[in-house]
Order: sequence, then structure tokens, then C-alpha cells
Amino acid sequence: MSPPIINFPSLQPAIVWKVQAGAAHPVGQRQSGSTMIHFETPTGSVETVEGFEPKFTAKVVFGADWLEFDPDQKHARINMKAVATTEEGKDISFGYTRIIELNEPVMKIFNQTPDSVGVPFGFSTGAHTFFSGDPTLKELENMTLVGNGRMLVDEETRAITVESRISKVVPATGFD
Repeated sequence: MSPPIINFPSLQPAIVWKVQAGAAHPVGQRQSGSTMIHFETPTGSVETVEGFEPKFTAKVVFGADWLEFDPDQKHARINMKAVATTEEGKDISFGYTRIIELNEPVMKIFNQTPDSVGVPFGFSTGAHTFFSGDPTLKELENMTLVGNGRMLVDEETRAITVESRISKVVPATGFD
């Protein structure tokens, strides 16, 4: 008989961010056999959801995505770092590490083919971090955050937007 499912952490919806993918820079194959592409992510938005603290709305002012494809081409790994400035002028450093399940629609987006279309949530999950030296935002760096991603392709401009919906991990509080 299995033990009861109790005292597991839960998730609190926290933050939605959207970053626009800019120019791609195919760096090439690494010594590990993986292939790296660097994407600029120069603009976007970061906003907390209702009920999450600390509350803020910010615009992305700088960002970059280091994307590595596993040699077997089944998964890719992203390491993204960016900076956003809140409406009050407070700077926030944020980023994530994420594993992406590769499939034909995802590869069309990464290769920026003319027939690429958006992909829904479910192909990409990862760990997110936030840091700010501002006292009102300082608690962000003490949270464990996880996210789910999707990629949107604008039909007219072909611009790519990566959207992440991020939740705070809320620890369980009881004893078994």
C-alpha cells in the first residue's frame, strides 16, 4: 500500500514575464557535443499576478538567452539572464534555467523558419530567480520559483515572444 499523499509543497501563482527574442547568434558546437545559439532578448515585460507580494510591474531593458541543444537533439537547455526596471525605477535582475523538449514546431521557431507557429505551454519547465537590491523587492531572492513556458510567433512580423508563468513554491508545514 502506498503512503498517503500529504505534506508536499504547493504552488502559488506569482509572476508572468514576456520577452521578445531578438537576433540569433549561432555560436556552434561545444566540446561536450552540444550546439549553442545565443539569442538577444532586449525587450519585454515582467508583472506580478494579483495577490502576490512584492507587487511590481517592470519593463525588460536587457536580456540574453544561451540555448544549448543536446547532441541527440531531444532536448535543449536554456540559461537566460535579463534586467528589468519597475515603473518606480527599481532594477531587478532575473533569469531562468530550463529544459525544453524538442519537437518539429519548437525547432521551426528556433530556426526561424517562415512557417513557424506558436507552441503552447507544456514543452518547457524550469527554475527561475529574481534579485533586487531594493528593500521592497529583496524578498524575491529568498523564494523558490518554478515556471512553465510557451513561445508565440506573430503572424505578420514573425517576432517571437517567450512567455513564462511563474509560481512560488510554498512549503508543506506538517509532520507525516
